[in-house]
Amino acid sequence: MSKMPAIKALPLCAFLLLSTQCHRDSSPLQGLQAIIPENERTQVMVLGTFHFSEAGNEFNPSMVSRLLDQLEAYKPDVIVVEEMPGDRIHELELRSEATWVHGEILSNFARAHLAFGKEAQKLLGTDCIQARKDIASNAPPDLSPEGKLKRTLQYLAAYELPTALLTWSGISPDEKRQFTMPKELSDKLDSYLEGMSEVNHLVIPLAKRLKMDSIACVDDFEDLEANARNWEKLMKHPRLAPPKEPPPYLSESDSLKTKGMSQGDTLPVFAYLNSDKYMTADVDHQWGSQLRRGLDDKSDRGRVALWENRNLKIAANIRALSALNPGKRILVIFGSAHKPFLDVYLGTASELKVVQPKLQ
Repeated sequence: MSKMPAIKALPLCAFLLLSTQCHRDSSPLQGLQAIIPENERTQVMVLGTFHFSEAGNEFNPSMVSRLLDQLEAYKPDVIVVEEMPGDRIHELELRSEATWVHGEILSNFARAHLAFGKEAQKLLGTDCIQARKDIASNAPPDLSPEGKLKRTLQYLAAYELPTALLTWSGISPDEKRQFTMPKELSDKLDSYLEGMSEVNHLVIPLAKRLKMDSIACVDDFEDLEANARNWEKLMKHPRLAPPKEPPPYLSESDSLKTKGMSQGDTLPVFAYLNSDKYMTADVDHQWGSQLRRGLDDKSDRGRVALWENRNLKIAANIRALSALNPGKRILVIFGSAHKPFLDVYLGTASELKVVQPKLQ
């Protein structure tokens, strides 16, 4: 009788490596992802952008006209922006007297929301909570001039500034003159709409083209809140000092931005910001560089963790929004640093399909 060949035992390290690899190659979610055909999944497109305020007076709305055409062709059903939702602002408002951190976040990222909101609440004789209830009870919205005015004030009172501005921008100057709204508030809204921001000059024009009546806000800036006490100390650490010269990928984006401003077309800038080349270099420059510094107190690792935490929560908010819009198209317009993280996190969801902007 022939002997069976001896079976060599795998070294423990090799066994663990194989086990880990098997675990990585399988996921409980894979079965869920296979159930919904790709052409029936909820689509999410994340467009990374530079902040228009960086361009200052050099920016002209016509510089994004080709970009608007291509985003319109995508035909999104929902547009998501890098702003705090009204309920988050209200939460911070209630907590602002308890800790300085919450007041700081409001001051830096929701000052206009609160200022306009308080004026609207006074005019309507309401508060943030009641305004949100009134908005919910007025669906579908009254799109007459008077209805738009009331809707503008209600969204202002609910601290939903982007949607309020969208509604206000759809009222003609002649119609505005007929309203009883205080002229000072009317003028301030018109002036705010002219300010340099992605919401004013990219999102609102796109939403109007698509005949949308709302804009979704999903950020809460939690990384800044959680790290506010250590931020100044962290930024002063000698090993975290920025390089004397900007890395090549940033020089290239700055060059494209300057060229786009001079030629009146920023589409090439957006194409670069959403490219694999840019995203890979940016993740390594901003976050990989911090992890490689190895600070003794590990605050560098904490900073990266908070950034990931913020993006995970943004992705969770987008996922919650997708639950209300199954099978539709969601366009997310966020600062370019967020895009690679949101692409990965949203790509793990069971019935979402992450698609890339095709900017030409």
